[in-house]
Amino acid sequence: MSSPAGHPAAPPEAAVGPGSPGPVVTPPGAPASEGREWTARSLGMGLLIGALLAVTNLYMGMKTGWWDSGSITATVLGFSGLAAYGRRRGVPYTPLENNLTQTAASSVGAMPAAAGLLGALPALALLGVSVPGWGIAAWGLVLGTMGVLVAGLLRRRLLEQEALPFPTGIATAELISTLHAATPTEARDTPAGRGRTMVGVGLLAMGVTWLRDARAALPAMVGLPGSVGGAPLASLTWGVGVSPMLLAVGMMTGLQLALSMLLGAGVAWGVLAPVLLRVGVVTGAGYESLSAWLTWPGVGLMVGAAVVSLGAQARDFLSAARDLRSVGANRSGMPRWTLGVAAVACVLAVGLGGVLFDLSVPSMVLALVLLVPLCAVCARGAGQTDVSPVTQVGNLTQVVFGGVHPGALAPNVAAGSVVAGAAAQTGVSLWSLKAGHLLGASVPRQLAAQLVGVVVGAVVTVPAYLLLVEAYGLGSASLPVPAAAQFRAVAEVSVRGLAGLPPHAGVGALVGCLVGAVLTLASRGKAARWLPSPVAMGIGFITPAFYAVTLFLGAGLAALARRWSAKVTNDHVPAVGSGALVGESLMGLIIAATTALQRSV
Repeated sequence: MSSPAGHPAAPPEAAVGPGSPGPVVTPPGAPASEGREWTARSLGMGLLIGALLAVTNLYMGMKTGWWDSGSITATVLGFSGLAAYGRRRGVPYTPLENNLTQTAASSVGAMPAAAGLLGALPALALLGVSVPGWGIAAWGLVLGTMGVLVAGLLRRRLLEQEALPFPTGIATAELISTLHAATPTEARDTPAGRGRTMVGVGLLAMGVTWLRDARAALPAMVGLPGSVGGAPLASLTWGVGVSPMLLAVGMMTGLQLALSMLLGAGVAWGVLAPVLLRVGVVTGAGYESLSAWLTWPGVGLMVGAAVVSLGAQARDFLSAARDLRSVGANRSGMPRWTLGVAAVACVLAVGLGGVLFDLSVPSMVLALVLLVPLCAVCARGAGQTDVSPVTQVGNLTQVVFGGVHPGALAPNVAAGSVVAGAAAQTGVSLWSLKAGHLLGASVPRQLAAQLVGVVVGAVVTVPAYLLLVEAYGLGSASLPVPAAAQFRAVAEVSVRGLAGLPPHAGVGALVGCLVGAVLTLASRGKAARWLPSPVAMGIGFITPAFYAVTLFLGAGLAALARRWSAKVTNDHVPAVGSGALVGESLMGLIIAATTALQRSV
């Protein structure tokens, strides 16, 4: 799953970047290692772009489970917005400024995942646990800060001593070098010159979303005719979604993941759903009633894949011990001021865990003890394969706390969010630090930009989250939140076992877990390109079937366009996809805000 301009991070257990490029060609002492770095325009542009990424990631993640790492997109938008302006003012926009822009932007953009808004917090809400807005913001601020600091702790060992590739970081540094080495005429032919395409598509996507959600002039789904097992296909959520965002996600993720999701939807909504209705296990067609059962085998697929993936990273758990010894020996190269920030963050985490989630002090201490080694495992995954197993380590923490806190669902989910939230920010931070390392950037300045991004991200994402939940409702066809289903299911099984599940859902979950494990094991060789992704299949179980159909249409259109002209398609798909994602997300948020305002009047 790759795209030249960044792309949705892996379904929902991981954040990923583009496929591995070649090495950066900037020689030592070239312009990419010289010039201004921490400036008001570079930081301000990064925070602005990051706010757009955060809203997009929140909306897209709550709908599909995917979110965008953002580094490449921020690099392109930063150059598009400031390079020409800098030339006109006689103060060129430097490569190091561009790097700081993408560093701040990616930090802001990762905050929906770091704060748990794509998984743990919605799971708590579905379990009946209400967390106030200030608490969500403070929790996200603390976890995001910890994630940045852990990235700083691991930076020297992973980037300098072991020189792990971190492919997204290499791709970002390579793009920055290319953009700033080009002449003004050449720059117009680079991805940065396609900003107008992105804006145009974004406006079109905003118009479609407004007509669909605000004016009801367009349906959310065009249902397919016919029936299966006596149930109309439309009642089983089969159709084509009127959603620029879903088409864009399909274009950017590619055919393999789209086909995997469609396969999962076919099994769930085309085979199992009619059987469940016919035998009376589920009464009444429709998304809400059927998803209560289908969620379990879908989560089983994702958990089975997660267990095997973590098993494959067993060496990384051993390596994490060496990482901790390196930190303990004070060889991390961290600025001194970060020690005070870390101490404050830890104290706040312990206090907030008790106030918000009833986590005792020993329990929060245990979560913090697990945080650094598990974040190190995710960091190594991001460095070696460009995949950071965020939700897997969160679920592993939940299993541990299932024994520590038997019978307590909310503390179980909250404990998982501690590790998963910090790990999400750690992976994104290290991708940016890798780019900075290659470009000769200042580490303290990058860390400071990331921490500022965490603060801005917490401020931006929490109101947006509350508005979307108020307008669309959690667990609905409009906002299914696939990652929340996984957190909730793992908590219920860890605390209660399989008792209390819908009839026969436990068997479905176990079968799904087995299939997910087998597919993950089988995909470790050359067969990987031919086998479906069990995680994408699981999302097909959890989301309405028209999500998978629409993603497949987007991926198919992009594949056909590549057969016509691979270069033109690869050049323009990132701009078209990003425009559609941002446009629908922004309009969705505007409609949610308008709805909330009308209700309050």
